[in-house]
Amino acid sequence: MSATQDRGMIRRDENSINIFHDKKNEAGYKRVLPGQFVIHLRSFQGGFAHSAIEGITSPAYTVFGFSEPEKHDSEYWKYVFTSKSFIRRLETVTYGIRDGRSISYEEFLTLGFAYPSKAEQTAIAQYLDKLSDLITLHQRKLDKLKIQKIYVGKNVFVRKM
Repeated sequence: MSATQDRGMIRRDENSINIFHDKKNEAGYKRVLPGQFVIHLRSFQGGFAHSAIEGITSPAYTVFGFSEPEKHDSEYWKYVFTSKSFIRRLETVTYGIRDGRSISYEEFLTLGFAYPSKAEQTAIAQYLDKLSDLITLHQRKLDKLKIQKIYVGKNVFVRKM
């Protein structure tokens, strides 16, 4: 699997980037389960990657889940762990320079979080999912309108030589 900033954990073949890896080294890869999170090399820019699927990922990543999953909805935390305010908080537990920065998992655990009940987390996540779907729908409509505008503009005016 590959960690992305905008789609969470995805199957490697769904990534447009061709990343070579030696299948002989997969024994050292880390198992990722649905509902877990991955601290990846770009987490300081886009937050933690949520996984909705099972797979394996680079041993360079830190994989974690909740110690008390009955209290947490991972879909809710997916939004928290990719929010701008959370990413700003990550700066306090990030070390290194430039693109080589790493997130200290141990220090991440010290950040402390206030959170609602699991039922509220689920309701919030469902609302945000619907909102995200609506935004995607309108973005697609906008993209179609932009194409139509270009087409109409080209066909309305005739260039005389």
